[in-house]
Amino acid sequence: MSLEKILERILADAQTEADRFIKESHRKADEIREKAHQQGKEQAEVLLEEVERQGRLEASRIVTQARLDKRIKILVCKKELIDKVLDQAFQKERFEEKGLKKKIIMKDGEKEVSFDQEKLKQELRPRLESEIAEVLKI
Repeated sequence: MSLEKILERILADAQTEADRFIKESHRKADEIREKAHQQGKEQAEVLLEEVERQGRLEASRIVTQARLDKRIKILVCKKELIDKVLDQAFQKERFEEKGLKKKIIMKDGEKEVSFDQEKLKQELRPRLESEIAEVLKI
């Protein structure tokens, strides 16, 4: 074999080896790209599920808060109406003239004591609230 053929053979083997490395590099690059694409897709799905879960939680929280606000407003209105009814009841002429009194029976006799209107209102409020709730079926 001549030197030229040996050199051609060495160059051909080197080219074959280089082509093999290039093909192998392209294959590995494709595998890495595909794996990265798959991981990205999986991460996107996980993030999407998490965002959807958080969205449902936030929607549920908003609905719960709206219901709570509604109940609070109803209770405030109910309290205002009961206060108004009690105030009007105590402003009637006959209560103003006579005043409300209670008899206390003791061992040594009876005693009349005037009712404190505010205290009486506070005592009557729970009864009125429960009766109103019963009538309105709340």
